[in-house]
Amino acid sequence: MAFPSKIISSASSHVQVIPEQTSKVGKQNLSDINSLLPNNKNGNINDSIGVSAPLKHVTYPCEHRSFNNDDIHIDHAKKLDAVKHILIRVGDDDPFEGLAMIDTVQRLGIDYYFQDEIEQILQRQSIVFSNHGDRHNDLQEVALRFRLLRQQGYYVSPDVFNNFRNKEGKSKQNISGDINGLMSLYEASQLSIVGEDVLDEAGDFSVNLLSEYATHLADYDLAGLVKHLLLHPYRKSLSSARNFFHGNFQGNEYVWILDLKELANMDFKLVQSLHQKEIVQISKWWKELGLAKKLEFARDQPLKWYMWSMACFTDPSLSWQRIELTKPISFIYIIDDIFDIYGALDVLTLFTEAINRYHISF
Repeated sequence: MAFPSKIISSASSHVQVIPEQTSKVGKQNLSDINSLLPNNKNGNINDSIGVSAPLKHVTYPCEHRSFNNDDIHIDHAKKLDAVKHILIRVGDDDPFEGLAMIDTVQRLGIDYYFQDEIEQILQRQSIVFSNHGDRHNDLQEVALRFRLLRQQGYYVSPDVFNNFRNKEGKSKQNISGDINGLMSLYEASQLSIVGEDVLDEAGDFSVNLLSEYATHLADYDLAGLVKHLLLHPYRKSLSSARNFFHGNFQGNEYVWILDLKELANMDFKLVQSLHQKEIVQISKWWKELGLAKKLEFARDQPLKWYMWSMACFTDPSLSWQRIELTKPISFIYIIDDIFDIYGALDVLTLFTEAINRYHISF
């Protein structure tokens, strides 16, 4: 977690509506189914499983009127437009603050609205970096830029951290008191590739110091943030979990942070409503499929199965994909229960042979 403060506390603009029948500008301180075919009359396995009709595309959230309160869509659209202009301006005016704002929108889980703006800012920074190198001596800024560029697919050499290493190739002790920088360095080390000893050593160096800080810091909020970082670095966290943690984190000073939090809160309500509608469709599909009654020994947990899809496809526009992925996941659980609980060895052998002979025809 690289918290620009220099520190941050804490793309799609379309969503699919589920048819009723279907499926101060400155540096911060660290202190936030139609797929439901009732019965398989023709013996066709694809008919039995069911395929949802494509979900209708509408502009999100302005033209999406499936929620009870239309005002939130209007407010959301206005806030989104305002934040996009702020991001463009900040990215042009201050390279580091631009990186800080990108990091914030990503941690709040709303970066899918800003893919074009993010790419524009990072592409410009990549060009400057390629031509002149990273000559900054601020560990937090260097590490944040490194991580964001790599996340976006740009190659950045780990040599950018040589300014923070001594002649023996070890991290300099003078950065050991820079908690923000160490946090950013640890996050950056998560993007190392095989053979990058610089990043591996940086990761070990930062995690050892941060572990000490997490135990002995008098600032409990900061200590909690460090502990959270060590347990859940950005690259290994779900966007919803990052949103929850940083949404409740206070004490930052960028003037745009309130706009981002307001946008994230509105977006959370809209996406939550969308997920609820998807759960209704999944539940309807599962009920009409009838397996819960026929296979009473098996698990009947459509909500649990849907959670896998929700974690995989976080963009609100991927509603159809979430619904469709939940279906094969449900069958994986059912098959697992057949093997673990119900089936005899000879029957399971025949079942496995039948599955191995099955060919999917498109």
